[in-house]
Amino acid sequence: MNDDMRNRPAHVGIWSALAGGAVGFALGMVFAPNRGPDTRRRLAYQLERTLGQARALIRRFSATSVDSEARQTRDALVADAQARADHIRDDIDALLDELRQKSSTSGASTEPSTDDR
Repeated sequence: MNDDMRNRPAHVGIWSALAGGAVGFALGMVFAPNRGPDTRRRLAYQLERTLGQARALIRRFSATSVDSEARQTRDALVADAQARADHIRDDIDALLDELRQKSSTSGASTEPSTDDR
């Protein structure tokens, strides 16, 4: 089960709470004993403010857990790939050195001639 599936109920709960709060607030403002234009202006201000707070909360909530886990995973993968590449490079260098040593000890007789076609 991946992290998105585990975090989905939390996201649904947050959005449901925000939507329910916004609807309740809007209904309360509509039925408030103030004049219409004043109520609408106040409602628009409160909705913008609440929306900004919700965006900041969601950004902070999702950025802290997902980004840090993704960065850690990415960094671990990069470090592992780099270590494996270094190991392979070292093995290749060792094999090349071994081939060079064998070639130098056997002399020029191991070179293929052009007459052996």
